Amino acid sequence: MGSVWLAEHLSLRTPVAIKLIDVEVAKNASARARFDREAQLAARIRSAHVVKVLDHGLTDHGLPYIAMECLAGETLRDRLTARGRITLSETAKIVSHVCRALARAHEAGLVHRDIKPENIFMAREDDGEIIKILDFGVAKATDALSIAGMDPTRTGALLGTPYYMSPEQAKGLKSVDFRSDLWSLGIVVFECLTGQRPFTAPALGPLIAKILGTPAPALSAAAPSARIPAEVEAWMRKALAVDPDARFASARELAEAFMVASGMADS
Repeated sequence: MGSVWLAEHLSLRTPVAIKLIDVEVAKNASARARFDREAQLAARIRSAHVVKVLDHGLTDHGLPYIAMECLAGETLRDRLTARGRITLSETAKIVSHVCRALARAHEAGLVHRDIKPENIFMAREDDGEIIKILDFGVAKATDALSIAGMDPTRTGALLGTPYYMSPEQAKGLKSVDFRSDLWSLGIVVFECLTGQRPFTAPALGPLIAKILGTPAPALSAAAPSARIPAEVEAWMRKALAVDPDARFASARELAEAFMVASGMADS
């Protein structure tokens, strides 16, 4: 939908990241509205684990832009591409940080709807690495504060990245809530620990059929050499329950359960 550029704040002389909407996409009124909405929704979340929106508006040529904090590091996708899979302790840190961001987003009445490795950034800071969520471009406001009544959701619309879509997203349901994000994070965790996605298919239709009707394989079956604890296997089954009511009740509960299951609760 757009591109991201490194720029300098003219008065503060500090680096910023500028996200621009593509010229052709900008001609579409609904796409422009969604881009503007992304900035407003992300700005509602107060968390060190969400990329900070500094400003948004129009360029001199009339293109919408979002100015964000400039991050140094790599996406989780970059790391998985380089290494295949990551350790249980690294995964635990990702779960902890992402769930802090999701907890704040969900408290603010927002559902991200596109949690995936490309939208999880491993930011390098002076005191170590911090994980941040990117891109609220398809986020949904679930509360009465839905901005200007704008919500791109409609029944039958598939918003999100197919491999990480929850069953309710795959059905195109309008009643997608925070539990959809928890499912998507479960898919991310599966990929972190095994180097594979649990559901794959050559086309969208068969992929949706698998998400809706096929249980995810056991982690140990996908990566026998990874030595996944039985407690983490049980955690995964709950995270990827097709029925949203059978999943974890909140991002905090999901994170706490993973820390216990992985043996990282006291680390």
